[in-house]
Amino acid sequence: MKTKSKKTPALSVVCAMAVSCLSVIEPVRAEAAFEKNAQQTVADMGLGWNLGNSLDSYSGTTIGSNRGSTSSETAWGNPATTKAMIDMVKKSGVKTVRVPVTWYEHMDPVTYKIDETWMNRVEEIVDYVLEDDMYCIINVHHDTGEKGWLKANSTNLQTKKAMFTSIWEQVSDNFADYGGKLLFEGFNEILDDSANQWWIPSSEACPISNDLNQIFVDTVRKSGGNNAKRNLICNTYCGGANNEITSQYVLPKDTISNRLIVEAHVYQPFEFTHESYPEITSWTKSPLDNVLDNLNRTFSQKGIPVIIGEFGCANKNNMDQITSWAKYHVEKCTNYGMCRIWWDNGSQYKIYNRRTLKVTQPELLNTMLAAAGSEVNVDPQKEVKGDINGDGKLNDTDKELLRNYLVKKSTNISMKADINKDGEIDILDLVEMERAILNPETVPDENNLCANEDNRASRTDTSEGGQGEMFYVDNGVSMQVDKGGNYEWNAQFFYDAITLEQGATYKLSFDYISNKPQSTTVIVNQGHGDYLSYYSDTLNWTTSSQHYTATFDYTSKTDNACRVTFNLGGTGVNVPYKVTVTNLSLVKVSGGSSSSSGSTTTEPTVTTGTNMASDASKFSGWANTEGGASATFKNLSNGLQIAVKNSGTDVWHVQGMYPDLTLERGATYEISFDYQADKSVEMGYKFQQNYDPYDQYFYAPLSFTTQKQHYSKTFAMTEPTDDNVACVFTCGGVNAPVTVTITDLVIKKIS
Repeated sequence: MKTKSKKTPALSVVCAMAVSCLSVIEPVRAEAAFEKNAQQTVADMGLGWNLGNSLDSYSGTTIGSNRGSTSSETAWGNPATTKAMIDMVKKSGVKTVRVPVTWYEHMDPVTYKIDETWMNRVEEIVDYVLEDDMYCIINVHHDTGEKGWLKANSTNLQTKKAMFTSIWEQVSDNFADYGGKLLFEGFNEILDDSANQWWIPSSEACPISNDLNQIFVDTVRKSGGNNAKRNLICNTYCGGANNEITSQYVLPKDTISNRLIVEAHVYQPFEFTHESYPEITSWTKSPLDNVLDNLNRTFSQKGIPVIIGEFGCANKNNMDQITSWAKYHVEKCTNYGMCRIWWDNGSQYKIYNRRTLKVTQPELLNTMLAAAGSEVNVDPQKEVKGDINGDGKLNDTDKELLRNYLVKKSTNISMKADINKDGEIDILDLVEMERAILNPETVPDENNLCANEDNRASRTDTSEGGQGEMFYVDNGVSMQVDKGGNYEWNAQFFYDAITLEQGATYKLSFDYISNKPQSTTVIVNQGHGDYLSYYSDTLNWTTSSQHYTATFDYTSKTDNACRVTFNLGGTGVNVPYKVTVTNLSLVKVSGGSSSSSGSTTTEPTVTTGTNMASDASKFSGWANTEGGASATFKNLSNGLQIAVKNSGTDVWHVQGMYPDLTLERGATYEISFDYQADKSVEMGYKFQQNYDPYDQYFYAPLSFTTQKQHYSKTFAMTEPTDDNVACVFTCGGVNAPVTVTITDLVIKKIS
């Protein structure tokens, strides 16, 4: 490889400073020419994968708090990224790796200079990807988002622009000689810090995000080298794919044609994909169709290439549904010419085990590869640990191959020889292999809810002072805790993706040992939301192995996203220390549902013929003042009157609603009401979720006149039962001022 001398970063005038020259290092080979434009590149990128919760992890919100260190890479529970890990991804058939990067902890808070240690680590991982001839994307990741400093609002805007510019000046300079398979993405999911920032951006949010995209493009292009023609990716506000956001998107101006790509993130239907809704384990097409069709109309059909930079689904023990959703998602994106990149956080969304270096969901990955038109390379058979010669067995032949390598009789050996997965092939692997040969793996108990090693994970909250690392051992896990942090959960490991059934009794058992006495807790808890504990007990660790067993009754509603958690942090632990838990077992003893583990709780029911909207005092109204709308709402004894002064620009900018409704899957409903206005106007009504992302279940237009009219309609609920639904009358985007009146609303289940 040839060497190159890196130029001193050309920082923005606002934060001009004296900067010493960066060190000379060796980059991966640079391509001489950029033969593919943006559309051709997107068409060639195939199925992609996110190296999530690694270089994007952070330990606090203070700029410059982690300079000189790469510890943030493992702060959220994933191991440090290795070349073998990226090789595994390549071998599986993936063609693109998105490497999210968070920068602010590694920057000087005054000069904005990026720490050389961090820049070198980012470059090292970029090199891993490019050496495997895959596309690589790097970005500005959690510098944006709910806790990030880069907001799409006017607060300290010039300072934010200066810092954002400085990041891209330095990154561009560092990678100026890299070839066309390295792409830059300006920013991740930028937010405006408003009350409903994920779904209804403020009036300034989209214009500011457009401006930042333009700054990104201009900064990269000015840096010279291969950056003058590099394909660049510009995200929508918050990665949104809905029309309310994409309609305000402005593609940046560029000095070269056909080198810009639009990115959005698609997790629809949100309740199905997100871990916060463990009871939603099946999906419907319409929410996904709405956003993908919108991206196609808004961009693809106009010749603007699109990348779905993130899509994925939390495992709620419903892998068959996840696989069917992913197949439909990827096939539709492929038909629209969009690249799609799976979000893998190393936990609920993972498709690779980054410690054992194997595919955790081969059927899911194979399905997505086929849907993307790629070659299917994943062997669904379980890889035998330590099988150096690849004959599907671990035996003395493999031991002899490892011995010969260690005594220098051979110079090449498969990485399968790294049986303890510590990144090194040494005498420790030989000891582990001899033990494994003498004690062959037993067939896992099919009744044990903790039998799959791929569901083991860890978390250390470095922002609260926690620090540690988890390792796999035979039939279990070890964790080294170096700092306990402020709370017991600041260092923990857990077994994820467990379904607990309402009314069931469970038996929990395991063996445990520590290198010094400790007192900590084990809990069975939610793997989402508030992480509520369903069972807890104190463990008094000693240097001798102990066996733990207990039974508990689970009385809450069935939860498909639970975990067994070992909390090892807090101010009371004696650090540093190391614990080991083996033979973890959670078995249902009795009770619960007789259906599959992916089943959900009994759905609520509403009596047939009962008016669910009988309390007129529940009517309320809302106007999107940030979108320029204004209205007054008057509760009547039998309804609601809405005086629209300014209707805003969209139908949802003014709404009257009746909340707290339950719609049951498979039921038929009748809705009726009287309606009129003080002039003719076109509006509508709908039944929708009364929570993010406000997906609708039914919609119908209404033609208001000055005469009172009676409306009656029946509709069937085909989506999963929802006990938090609102009937919404949409009064925005009309010729205002206008006053409308809704009275005698009746909503009842008829069958």
